[in-house]
Order: sequence, then structure tokens, then C-alpha cells
Amino acid sequence: MEYITFSFPPFPIFIKGAESVFPKGQKHFRRTFSVFDLLYVKKGCLYMTEENKEFAVKEGEYLILIPGREHYGHYPCTEETQLVWLHFTIEGGYDIVPKQSLSWQNVIEREATYVESVQYRFWIRQYAKVKQRERIEQLLQQLVELNEERDPDRSLKQLLYFVEFIWQLQKQELHIPSASEKVCAEAVAYIERHYAEPITIQQLAQSLRFHPDYITRCMQKTIGMSFVQYLNYYRLSKAKKWLAETNETIEAIAKRAGIEDGAYFSRLFKKIEGVTPTEYRRTVHRM
Repeated sequence: MEYITFSFPPFPIFIKGAESVFPKGQKHFRRTFSVFDLLYVKKGCLYMTEENKEFAVKEGEYLILIPGREHYGHYPCTEETQLVWLHFTIEGGYDIVPKQSLSWQNVIEREATYVESVQYRFWIRQYAKVKQRERIEQLLQQLVELNEERDPDRSLKQLLYFVEFIWQLQKQELHIPSASEKVCAEAVAYIERHYAEPITIQQLAQSLRFHPDYITRCMQKTIGMSFVQYLNYYRLSKAKKWLAETNETIEAIAKRAGIEDGAYFSRLFKKIEGVTPTEYRRTVHRM
């Protein structure tokens, strides 16, 4: 997972934001944008690809699309999807860095003096689920509603709401993970490293040195999925990418994804995605 990191101040510059609705069957158009484009999904799911990396942005999640990187919707919405989009720039420069372990020591670069302001370094995750959803959606609603006003200070108010919104995203990165969240993160990392192998929860439990039932409880509590559910989800996310981008057979893709039985792979794909692998490939190639 990548982070966007930048010094603050200067403040990120808010450009424009609004609500959008994608009807069932619609997908995001293809483009390369010159500014940041933050997408927050209030309802439904938006399927986006940026530089060959796929995201399924679900309800209560956000994705920040990076300037200069091509992005597009790789699959149409399977239900009506409501979202808020925000365009902004970071004038002081920014870096894209791998996942970080953060504390307040990482965030405060310089304490305030009598003649200089405090200097922060923000580390905002590119894609994540928000943890204070009610507060986040309140800020976004207040920001968007100002589009209808004609007061001279409207843009300043929107900037203030936007800065508070970014601050909320930063604060959730400083959250101290619970024991369940730590175990879940380790389990997810293990699955993503070994998904192409015939792994079992017993192997995972042996690697993490926790009982399988405890791992299952941690995963259910943190991401709402069991070991098998997340393994299937991750394998199919890889399979969908290969179905869209290669001409490999269904059987070959199934094996690449860690499923030896092609018929079982097709049944599982249909059960979870609602269409067969062949139908999915045909739909994607038509778009």
C-alpha cells in the first residue's frame, strides 16, 4: 500500500468537489489527470484501475488518484454507486512511498518557535477505509453544500473543511492497532504472499503461532471476512485482472490464482462475481 507524503504548511490547495452518482452498469472513463482526484464512496462500489493496479472502492472507503497516472474504471458498477469527488493539488511537492509505521514523531517535523510556525509531515494512505465515517461524511457534506452558496468566503470555507478532512485521514493513520487488527494484518499479508499456493488456515496458524479460531475471530472483527473468504476474494481479484489483460485459458488463470480445479474455479467465480469467468472476460473486452 502506498502513502502520499508532504510537508504542511503550505496547505494542500482545494480546487473543486461535488457528489456524483454512477448508475448500475456505468464505469469511470479513462484519463490521465494533472491534479489529485479523491473518490469517497458513500454507497455501492466503484471499480478503478490506476497504472495496472485494481481497486474496488467500497462504501466507506476512499481512493486518491495520483497526478500523471492513467486511471479508468475496469468494471461497471454492479449497483447504483454514490460518491464524493475532490480535486486538489499539493504545491509544496509530494512523494509516493511504501507503507509506513507511523507515530507523532513522524508527523511533527518542527515545533513552533516565536518566529516560525509548526511544520508537519503528513502521510496519507492512497486507499483506505475511513474510521470516523460519521465525521468524514459530515465534513464532505458541509463542503459540497457550499457549492450552492454565492458568498465571497465560500471558497475559504471549503478550504477549511477540506483541510479538516485531510487531517482526519492523517489522524486515523496514527491509530494504535488493537491485537485483533495486528493479527488480521499479518494474516492478510500472509495470504497475499502465498495465495498462489495450496495454503490452509492451519499453515497460517502455524506461521503466526496463533490458534486458527483466534485468527478467524480477528479477521471477522477487523475486515468482516474469514480466512477462506479473504483468500477467495484475493485470488479472484488477481484472476479478474488476468482475464481482462491476457488471453490465457480459464484453467491456466485458475492455476495462477492458486486453484487447481478449473471447474471449481468457474463455480466459485460465478458464486462471488455473479457471472462466469468467460462472461466476465467478454464483458470487459466489450468496454
